Amino acid sequence: MGSTEEITKLRSVKKKLEYIESDDSNGKSKSKNASESLSPDPLEHGIDDDLKPMPDTNGKEGGTSDVDSESEGACAMKPREESTSAAIDVQGAGRSRVDSESSSDSGKSPNSEHTKRQRTISGSSPVHNFIFPGVAASPPKFMSLEEVMKAAKGVSNMVLAHEIAVDRNFKLEKFDPPDNSMEKQVREVMHKAFWDHLGEELAQDPPSYTQALILLAEVKENLLDITLPHHTRLRQEIQDTLDADLIKQQAENGVLDFAQYSQYVLSIMARLCAPVRDETIRALMRETDVVGVFRGVMETLDLMRLDMANFTIQQIRPHIIAQSVTYEKKKFAEFLKTQNDGLELTRGWLLEHVEDGDLLVDYKGDPMALRTTVSSIITRAYLSLLSWPDSKLLPETVVLDGSRILELRDRLSQVCILGSVVLVTMSSVGPLVTNPDTFKLKLKRNLCIILDPALSDSETMALMENVAEQVVKEVEDHLKENNRSALPGSAKTALKSQVLEIKNPEHRIRALISKRSMEFIGTLMSSTTARPVQMPPGLSSLQEELAHICGTLLRLVSHNRSVFGEYYAEILTNHIKACKEEEEAKAYVKSEEQKVKEEGAVESSEGK
Repeated sequence: MGSTEEITKLRSVKKKLEYIESDDSNGKSKSKNASESLSPDPLEHGIDDDLKPMPDTNGKEGGTSDVDSESEGACAMKPREESTSAAIDVQGAGRSRVDSESSSDSGKSPNSEHTKRQRTISGSSPVHNFIFPGVAASPPKFMSLEEVMKAAKGVSNMVLAHEIAVDRNFKLEKFDPPDNSMEKQVREVMHKAFWDHLGEELAQDPPSYTQALILLAEVKENLLDITLPHHTRLRQEIQDTLDADLIKQQAENGVLDFAQYSQYVLSIMARLCAPVRDETIRALMRETDVVGVFRGVMETLDLMRLDMANFTIQQIRPHIIAQSVTYEKKKFAEFLKTQNDGLELTRGWLLEHVEDGDLLVDYKGDPMALRTTVSSIITRAYLSLLSWPDSKLLPETVVLDGSRILELRDRLSQVCILGSVVLVTMSSVGPLVTNPDTFKLKLKRNLCIILDPALSDSETMALMENVAEQVVKEVEDHLKENNRSALPGSAKTALKSQVLEIKNPEHRIRALISKRSMEFIGTLMSSTTARPVQMPPGLSSLQEELAHICGTLLRLVSHNRSVFGEYYAEILTNHIKACKEEEEAKAYVKSEEQKVKEEGAVESSEGK
């Protein structure tokens, strides 16, 4: 996404979050101003004259308290026992109250815990998929373009706020078009033309400053953008020194020193930039070509604006997390007003998981039973996301987390394959292994190195040949280290063949591990206490990977349920009640028909 557009959205989100509307007794709205606890917008309100340096982008300076610093994942591992099962202590991950500080980490292997996995989702951006999820439903009649655009902007802001709230690593990055793309070629041509034209104007005798005046005005605005609110004296200095009328007069009188202005701009940037930009600015100060200097100035100012935006995100993130549920509810309600049926996919997703037994609940005599049933259905629906097909559109209410959910799905599949390989290997060569626990740990660690680069199930399958080769190598190395006889050629071939058979999703061991993993995650999601949950047999070697997956999923689910849980409950409650009423109506009709038959039989017998 483009940096300028995202920075603008960020400011809009911040301002709106400072005034979250809530109904009072008179039906009017109240506002909550967050400016007392947060740094104001960098473009507004000078406070004081002190100059405060920008924080380093590596987080060493200007750090703020982050609500996510308390733990890396929601699952705290208990000490491993000698038995084949282990316990995982879930720290409130299944509670009804949202812990909205979701991470983008999705169950990394030990070798890649700090590596951010990325995937490409087919289709367009989350905003586009959210507003136009592929359902051929027309908008409400008489919907004006202004109303549609307003709803789109609201959803766009909601996406940005959601990303900041759930992704602890979220930051804005410079947008670079793909290499050899038309966009990049056009951009390079246009930029080159601008700077060439500027150089030609300055080389004239006398120099022409038409482009230079435009450039200085833009530089001035960018400098003001990266000042902090309390830089009142500095802001005034920039306004006075880069005054457009003054510069224009100097140009008309032939006394404009463009190079002097470049040095002034660099001196201001040196005072404001993060330490990571110091070397770039020092290099620009040594540059003698004034056009090259200003080209570097504009590029560096763009990066400094991103630094400022990310610094602002750090400052307001705790507030966004605190208000994100309320804000997303409000924006989603506004979105629904622009749609005939903005929950069509969500409704279908939920109703797919209603079982026959769910319709037997006595919602009139036992309201709690209905709540329990609805909660179980929602849990099953969430669990189904871990096996969601790529060809199927995600529900509207989870599309904002679509990439994270599909990444978790692929990671879980990979973990189940990893566990299957370890079990198949141990069942084949277990009697030959001297120290099973050490061997399994080493085997898993080395297999993780091979599998971790895979970002999809197809990529994982493509690596299975390498996995099989690595398994044979690990067994051979272990036997050699322990002075055991080497595996015969036929045994190597058989072992490799057994590992490759795991590529089949219906493979007996792989299917069993997948089933137990899903049951384990479902148990955690259904848990209403913080008691440890026992690790199923056969999954003890995967406890670390499953813990990361569970922690990330539970935080996403908790946040999603807090925002959209009311819609889920309403859809399911109405469906269950409608089915019960239909069943009661059918029973009543059948009863009446039976009465009519009985009365007819009585009359017939009396007539005889």
